[in-house]
Amino acid sequence: CGQMLADMGADVIKVERAPGGDDTRRFGEGEQGDSAAFAMMNRNKRGIAINLKNPDGRDVLLKMLEDADAVLENYRADTLSKLGLGYEDLKVHNPGLIYCAISGFGRTGPYASRGGYDLIAQGMSGLMSITGEAPGREPVKVGAPVTDITAGILGALGVAAAYAHKLKTGEGQMVDTSLFEAGITH
Repeated sequence: CGQMLADMGADVIKVERAPGGDDTRRFGEGEQGDSAAFAMMNRNKRGIAINLKNPDGRDVLLKMLEDADAVLENYRADTLSKLGLGYEDLKVHNPGLIYCAISGFGRTGPYASRGGYDLIAQGMSGLMSITGEAPGREPVKVGAPVTDITAGILGALGVAAAYAHKLKTGEGQMVDTSLFEAGITH
């Protein structure tokens, strides 16, 4: 989602956890230190590492979001709310903020608190039931991480639609999608 928005010209600041940063930095490090996967997914973005569990780190993020158009997050439901950084918390500071949440299974329902991964979403959404070598054989994962990719596309489209609404009204909105929903769209 962030990659697509950055490619379209949005000023995207990726917030990585501190300490450690994004694990994909170390997926087969390249000549410049970061992996090719990290470089591809984070092109056109700026970055900062913040410990959101630290009050000072939380304050840094709140300051960044004072005049931001959108924030994207991919935590389990209510993770950021517990830190005072959920949609309801942030829209008090910035009523025009577009809050995009991409999770494994959405914000409501019996699986809302579960983490999600592409392979799990492919299986649980039924997507893998239409793949495989032949009838009666085991399902096969789609080669590309299609629920990850599609959830990002759905999120970016939701942010773009919410931004069009914001330009007319000044109001922000909550955008919510999931890997599971992305699997069902296929």
